[in-house]
Formats: sequence, structure tokens, C-alpha cells
Amino acid sequence: MCRACGHELAHGTDIHFVPSRLALSSRNDTLVGGRRVNVQLLENPHGHRFEVITFRRADVTQHWPADKHFSWFPGFSWTVATCPRCNTHLWAFQPTNWPDTITKTAFEDSELTFLALITHRLLNEDFASSLLMTPKSFVS
Repeated sequence: MCRACGHELAHGTDIHFVPSRLALSSRNDTLVGGRRVNVQLLENPHGHRFEVITFRRADVTQHWPADKHFSWFPGFSWTVATCPRCNTHLWAFQPTNWPDTITKTAFEDSELTFLALITHRLLNEDFASSLLMTPKSFVS
């Protein structure tokens, strides 16, 4: 879920590990329910670091064209992807030779594309549910 607005961005079943040889580090985390997920630490040319989890698909808005000059995943170009409800910044990746003529607002579900969702901009649904409080008037 998007940490900013609670929009459901992706399902755990859509996690798809895409390793980056440019990752500063990589670790396995265990999510609620025992699912293991690989988290990679990446750094952009400006020195900003991001921990990401890669997904095969997610409900995001994709902004084209992609940047073919720098990518954490060699052979892939990146483009900004955002939460469709609040525009929180995420990333989407596509093969560098992807046609420039494609103009879409929704991420294209393809075997050749993937998303890197920034971990500190996400909430696990089980964690978000634990934050909900029941008013005392509803407790018997």
C-alpha cells in the first residue's frame, strides 16, 4: 500500500526479484506471513539512496519517455511511476530498446517490464491494519 494515501499498489504475489549489479547492498527481509523478499539499496548520481523491492506489476501511473542514459538495471531504462491516487514517486523499468513512440499513462504489464517500489514509501497491508483502532464505544 502507498504510505502517503493507503492506495493498494501491488500484491505480494507480484514481487519479482530483478537483481542489479549496481546495488550497493542486497538483503532478504521476511514480511508478515513469512514471505521472503529481496531488498536492494541503490544510489542515484546525486548521492540519494533508495531501498527498493522489484515487482512484475503494480497499479501505478507511468510517465514516459524513459531515461536511457542512467539505470540501476543495465539493459533497462527507467521512468518515473507514481501512485495513481496521490502521485507519490516510484520507478518503472523497461528494456532500453523499448519503442519511444509508446505513450501510456498506465504501466504496461509485460514480461519485459518491471517496477522498483521504494520501500519507505510503502506499507504492508497487515501492518496498516494493525494501526486501525476500534473506538471504545464499539467495544463490548
